[in-house]
Amino acid sequence: MTISCNLRLLIARVNVERAKQSRPSLSLRRLATESGVSLSVLAALNTGKSQRIDYMTIDHLLVYFNTYFKVSTSDLLEWEQEQEQDERLARVCD
Repeated sequence: MTISCNLRLLIARVNVERAKQSRPSLSLRRLATESGVSLSVLAALNTGKSQRIDYMTIDHLLVYFNTYFKVSTSDLLEWEQEQEQDERLARVCD
């Protein structure tokens, strides 16, 4: 099972909105300041090196991104079932 964070995509979408408003682009440092999530947590999520994320972090990010556009947990986090698991499940179901 692989869960990934779409933080880069959401930041890119926010930067499009901010450009329309002639506002400076959103960096991880600015996101940390404006969302209340630590820079180290954001850096780990952004690089895909985070092994876990707590509910408060998810909440802060969703509240922040929803000020620009409608975002849900499934927009922030994505689950992908690995090929090997798919094959094992198919064998069990047969």
